[in-house]
Amino acid sequence: MKKLGAGVAVAALLVVTAGLTGCGSGSTTGAGSASAADARSAPAGTRYPVEVANCGRTLHFDEAPARVVSGWTTSTELLIELGLTDRIVGQYNTSSGTPAAKYASVEAKLPALGTGAPTREALLAARPDLIWADGSYLFDGRQLPTIAELAAQGTQVMILSGFCTDDATKATVRDVDTDLTALGMIFGIPGRARQVQADINERLRQVATKIQGRDPVPVAVVATYQGTVYTYDGVYTDIARLAGARNIYAGTLPKGKYFSELSVEDLISKNPGTLVYLLSGSETEAEARKFLTSRLPTVAAVRNNRVFFLPQSDSANLAGVEGVTKLAAALHA
Repeated sequence: MKKLGAGVAVAALLVVTAGLTGCGSGSTTGAGSASAADARSAPAGTRYPVEVANCGRTLHFDEAPARVVSGWTTSTELLIELGLTDRIVGQYNTSSGTPAAKYASVEAKLPALGTGAPTREALLAARPDLIWADGSYLFDGRQLPTIAELAAQGTQVMILSGFCTDDATKATVRDVDTDLTALGMIFGIPGRARQVQADINERLRQVATKIQGRDPVPVAVVATYQGTVYTYDGVYTDIARLAGARNIYAGTLPKGKYFSELSVEDLISKNPGTLVYLLSGSETEAEARKFLTSRLPTVAAVRNNRVFFLPQSDSANLAGVEGVTKLAAALHA
């Protein structure tokens, strides 16, 4: 995810997408449930070297990576879900979201290389074989080595597939499919990756069945930061769509922007009947309700208590799926 401007970064995802929550109920087993042996050894039929396409590049692996650095909270959670906890030697952008309860105790024990971007020294000291990054923007040869420089020294960089061009407007909930397939190949655990994929498919199938035949609920997706209201498009519009809603601000933001400042007057004028409020960082529902009541008391959603809350970081990987299921349950109770 591309570096955002000061202040807006908090409102935009403490992003992304984004903390990201986990899978919740469903067939997926507990955090880190795949055994260490499964993670270390390739199943019958898997052969190295393997090559994986990622964001227009080909990543080459002579063996499964033993040392992984994760660049996003939700990416760390997916690695844990795949049983790869013992491979994670560092994580950065740890402020991108509060770990879901399912993964929090595990994540707390993992080395943190930075609440935001890591320093060059911290990253290289971790000696990663693989960096799973939130975008390419850090690898500019100044802040961090370039992707080519890292590859030359044996470190592959995989970018979240929804952010290949650092353009969050193109991200979708189902980008996780691409990354799951890639991770299954890279680590020689395609069976475990398929299990997680099957759980995702089933959870989204249940939502689709629940909302079948219902008209999409018009919603405004909003968040606030230091008294300013923002609206969101991109993956949040996709979350709303899959949950049986229609983001009324979708397609109205400036080109290339997945979030934008929103005037209070415009929101009052559109008078949406439902708000999807994205909570950032440690912001509480009570704090958000107090702001909405004081600044937007005439908006129908506020008057009628039709405000539904999601963590702002419910956007990528398993958390995007969690966002869909939580929003669908709230909208179509």
